[in-house]
Amino acid sequence: MKIGNIAEAVLYVDDLPEATRFYQEVLGLPLSLSFEDASFLQTGERSTLILFDRARLKRRQSSIPHHGAEGPGHVAFAVPHESLAAWRRRLAEHGVAVEHEQSWPQGTHSVYFRDPAGNSVELIDDRHYPRVWERIAGSS
Repeated sequence: MKIGNIAEAVLYVDDLPEATRFYQEVLGLPLSLSFEDASFLQTGERSTLILFDRARLKRRQSSIPHHGAEGPGHVAFAVPHESLAAWRRRLAEHGVAVEHEQSWPQGTHSVYFRDPAGNSVELIDDRHYPRVWERIAGSS
């Protein structure tokens, strides 16, 4: 038995329309489904980012086990390494400040910024985890 990949990740927000617009307009993620308390944005063929309205989710009646988080969350999106400069420009054009940049021992790089809800968003060089996996495979 083996886990394939993360099918969905969740961030909790206080203003769902504002956060949804941010992920659509700034990051270019397509909206696949929306409810009063949630937006589903596609991050690839097999992965989805769900934004939940924190307050409305607490009131939701559902058979799905309750979940939620207080405080900022984190999500990282893999981007082609050659596009990081273009992403910095796009963020600046949308008035999004880069909070931190990180160079990793794998020879890769990440750019960190905040969404409107204060969640930490990372754009990470798409070669990062393949290099990690190569190292893990080589040590087994």
